Amino acid sequence: MSITKGPSAMPNPRPTLTIQRVHEVAREAFASDGTDLVGVEVEWPVHKRGSIFRPNLNDLQPVMNPPLPNCSRITIEPGGQIELSGQPTASGPAALHAIDEDAAVLHHRLATHGLVATDLAVDDRRPPYRILDLPRYRAMENFYAHRGREGTWMMTNTASVQVNISHLARPGNLRWDLANKIGPLLIAAFANSPGIGPDGNRWQSLRQAIWNGIDPRRTAPVVAGDQPEIDWAHYALMADVFYIQGEPEGLGVPPGLTFIDWMTMGHPSGWPTESDLRYHLTTLFPPIRPRGWLEFRMIDALPPECRAAAILVVAGSMEEKTAEELYDVLPDTRELWTTAARDGLNNSVLRPAAQHLLETVELNLRRSPIHASAADTVAAFIDRYTSLGLAPAHMCGDIEIDAFPLVKHPAIAP
Repeated sequence: MSITKGPSAMPNPRPTLTIQRVHEVAREAFASDGTDLVGVEVEWPVHKRGSIFRPNLNDLQPVMNPPLPNCSRITIEPGGQIELSGQPTASGPAALHAIDEDAAVLHHRLATHGLVATDLAVDDRRPPYRILDLPRYRAMENFYAHRGREGTWMMTNTASVQVNISHLARPGNLRWDLANKIGPLLIAAFANSPGIGPDGNRWQSLRQAIWNGIDPRRTAPVVAGDQPEIDWAHYALMADVFYIQGEPEGLGVPPGLTFIDWMTMGHPSGWPTESDLRYHLTTLFPPIRPRGWLEFRMIDALPPECRAAAILVVAGSMEEKTAEELYDVLPDTRELWTTAARDGLNNSVLRPAAQHLLETVELNLRRSPIHASAADTVAAFIDRYTSLGLAPAHMCGDIEIDAFPLVKHPAIAP
């Protein structure tokens, strides 16, 4: 098996990690610490003012400090996208207020240094290019390149809105089950990257099409059964390893070595440790990812007013009483993830379900006087988009990208 240059001795010289321990580590991803918090992460592609040129690391370094008013963390993504990760707060409206306030300061800093952040979910203005040359990203890009160009596009030319929700303290999997139920509805309602997808049809979310094409074993939804910790462990075991940590730079691994293969057959570098398992879990990107909380990873980058609605809908839907209400009435959408990205609210199941989701959240927000403004934000989004069967993608021109294999005879969907 070919590997990139790396050290001659890595992980364990003999097997030590057991399936039982894998299951125990996977179970930790669903454990509650007793708090109920909401976090938000937002990405923006960045270009130099007056051009579409991509900034380099030196261009971006001046905006990293000092700390922001609400202590959001600033990071740089492989293609120079800038990401803002807010501190967890007690509610969706509080998380939204904090991230918006810090985003305003960050955007002012960018402008001061001749840089502009955009709300593009897929940046089609320039070819994909990685500005970060870290071993992990190098290995990731090489791994994805065996399948096609989608991986490089994902790493360098896409951006998203991510909402993080704590697990409920009481027993049960309500939030996990509902999250997987509403995931396709969130894709359809907030799609913001239209264009011709890998099948030659017009998609509402090309960003999601790109993610779908990277490596299904690490980007497809986790099967949502009665024992999510077992499902998550199985998902991790069956996903390929693309990078093995070690000094000085670790090892890049081509496709073909699943984590269970590594555990049972080893690798020239050795056998995996628990640390390797925990690292491997960070390289898996299902649309709902458990990490001791739930990450909603399927929402396209959006303009501020639409982003606000998306954050409020995710957080509001996870309130316990609202979640119980929604879970009982929403349809089973587990087979509609791809349909949601391609057809959006044109689908006869997704449209009424998405409208019911947003209306329920808006109604429950309105019951609290302190959340009246948040309810108005969701209501405005419903009026402009969802009630009409529209998403932000309907207000955009089509994105043109070369991320997918060419289709000789595309069939353009209505």
